[in-house]
Amino acid sequence: MPRINRLLILILLLAGTAAAQEETVIDRVIAVVDEEIILESEVLQIVQDVVLNNRAKYTTPDEIAKLREQVLKELINQKIMLAVALKDTNIVVEDREVDQTLNDRIELLTNEIGSVEKLEEYFNKPIRQIRREYRSQVRDGLLIDRFRSRKLMGISANRHEVEDFFKRNKDQMPELPERIHIAHILIPIEPTELAKNKAKAKADSLFQLLMQGKELAQLAIKYSDDRASGAKGGLLGTTERGDLFPAYEEVAYSLEEGEISAPFLSPLGYHIIQLNWRRGEKINTSHILISLKPDKSDEQRALSKIASLRERILQGEDFAEIAREYSQDEETAKLGGDLGWFDLTSMPEDFRFVVKDMEVNEVSEPFKTQFGIHLLKLNERAMGRQMDLYKDWERISRLATNEKQDKIYHEWVDKISEDVYVEVFSD
Repeated sequence: MPRINRLLILILLLAGTAAAQEETVIDRVIAVVDEEIILESEVLQIVQDVVLNNRAKYTTPDEIAKLREQVLKELINQKIMLAVALKDTNIVVEDREVDQTLNDRIELLTNEIGSVEKLEEYFNKPIRQIRREYRSQVRDGLLIDRFRSRKLMGISANRHEVEDFFKRNKDQMPELPERIHIAHILIPIEPTELAKNKAKAKADSLFQLLMQGKELAQLAIKYSDDRASGAKGGLLGTTERGDLFPAYEEVAYSLEEGEISAPFLSPLGYHIIQLNWRRGEKINTSHILISLKPDKSDEQRALSKIASLRERILQGEDFAEIAREYSQDEETAKLGGDLGWFDLTSMPEDFRFVVKDMEVNEVSEPFKTQFGIHLLKLNERAMGRQMDLYKDWERISRLATNEKQDKIYHEWVDKISEDVYVEVFSD
């Protein structure tokens, strides 16, 4: 059995779900804080998230059970904080901040597990439901983080406290892992302009048929590349803001009920949307998708291009100059492809596998990730070592400051919780 499935089973068993086939998981209230409730599903969702991002740390039922207790305790503290933060009119979290943070979190989870399909399988929910359930969690988290930051503003460890922290924790200080400084060149695998133009032309022709009176449902069944919704006449169903791609929602929320959009591009391809109805922030839409999917020839074209760049570098041209001119990673291209320093143990697995045996100044063979085809250059390597108070003063100072802030934060939460009703229900 794959390891991720074993972990999921452990989590589900600890959450009290039944193993029998076709038995439905029943959610339940496990704590009440003031007028807010905490559901079993809330705890489970966070536990799943933590385990997904720290698979090596949580491998036994006892470890996950302890994590569940910690998550519940922190959720109670957050509910207490949230109640106070909501009363502070100076703290505002805008929708765009929630959307951006939500998109980043979903992208992180998707990258960790491999694909949207695998993410849906892991959580046993469609992506729009995952996004919807995360959205309120993200908004509350941003509000609490902003409130906490204001409470702790200006609190930092002084020199004496940093030295005392190091003295108390010297034997428990983790060894600094091997670190590497790398740069890369990225050539994405993209459909040709001809393929894009063909997809756009097909979407335009379908739009013209719709303008002539054809039913979107009929065309979706026959032509949509989203086969799941296409089989239902293009019906995507009811969603809330934040469930879908921003490009899709920007168009969908601008339509009048019954209106059909002109073709537009999203990361999946060209869409035509019909807004069936809207109730506040809830919408019901149908769509036709004409997808843009790179094929083997597109991959081979990217591979050939980056192989030619590698050959030029091996012949003596400067890696950084080549990266500035050709890399499609806009943020790092202007830096000569510089990705900075990474702990070898915590860097992305695709990169770690390639770079772990490289020599300084060596350039890798081309390799593929979900972002495209890469070349890596190993600029520097720093071997693992024990922490040193003076060499690692900034790192140790941050740890000491975190400890000081956590102590003040928990003392404050404990104080205000005396005036808040809290009840935890045992299993």
